[in-house]
Amino acid sequence: MTYTITIKLSDPLYNQLRRAAELSNQPLDAIVEESLAHSLPPLLEDIPTEYQIDVYPLLQMNVRQLTSEARRVFPRNKWQQYEALLTEKKARPLTAEEEVRLASLRREADVLTLRKGYALALLRRRGYAPPSLDDLPEPQ
Repeated sequence: MTYTITIKLSDPLYNQLRRAAELSNQPLDAIVEESLAHSLPPLLEDIPTEYQIDVYPLLQMNVRQLTSEARRVFPRNKWQQYEALLTEKKARPLTAEEEVRLASLRREADVLTLRKGYALALLRRRGYAPPSLDDLPEPQ
């Protein structure tokens, strides 16, 4: 299904769109649709419901803040705790306290991963290339 909408554009933006359509030999509406598709942020509905509240604030972040978010790493000591608890869980049932700690660490890692991914998606949508693997920080 397609929709028809009316929008007001400045002369320079309209001329840029018109010229892009001419140069690519495509209809103007195809250029507008493609431009919108590449500029809209990914929908929060694509994020699991229980994590949306953690990811939503990224929509308000500027480029510097998003870049900082994309560079965050899960602290090494927490990763070691997480790995140790998983190893223990294979060997024996965890205590209630250990299960709570494991769930907390898992959620913290999940939130970090989702926020990093969403920050990178937002940066890409705003025209910035994601950092290369060499530019990313080493785990602490």
